[in-house]
Amino acid sequence: MDYHQLFSRLNEKLSEENLQLHLHCVGGFVLEYYGMKATEDIDAFYETTEKIDKIIEEIGEEYHVGTANEPWLSQAVGEVMSHSKTDETIIFEGSHLTVGLSPLEAILIDKIQVGRTKDVPDIAKLMKKLKIESPDILLERFKHTDGSADPAVILEAYSLAYGEEALKNYLRKNPKILRLLQ
Repeated sequence: MDYHQLFSRLNEKLSEENLQLHLHCVGGFVLEYYGMKATEDIDAFYETTEKIDKIIEEIGEEYHVGTANEPWLSQAVGEVMSHSKTDETIIFEGSHLTVGLSPLEAILIDKIQVGRTKDVPDIAKLMKKLKIESPDILLERFKHTDGSADPAVILEAYSLAYGEEALKNYLRKNPKILRLLQ
């Protein structure tokens, strides 16, 4: 899927309707943008209207992307992904459309907080990309939250990123961490 082409077309159709739109992209699309994963859709925070929803649907039909149940552009779930525009990277700027990306650090935090097994490979890739060579910084960060992040997710991702031997060495040097897993 050529996202630049889709964004260009979305900008054209918004212009025809004299509508402005800002997309703040999160999740898998950000990873795809940085060459870390492929995805079939874009999750983004944006203010929608019936006209905007119709335009998105029309573009999906025109370019044969997405479906009525799974559109190519969908609103992100606020409970799942961060919505801060701080440090947003703008990747498309048209007359009626601006597209920004959440920073990789925010995507990493979101994925750890959600703690889904399917996100562990993404967390591992993010740890490598962000050069997080020890789980300490992540374990420390989530120690002070409400406890919703599972330390096992961080350690499993660390093992995927740097190998089982690296995890074994880390646990040998930090046996107290094992208590977090019980």
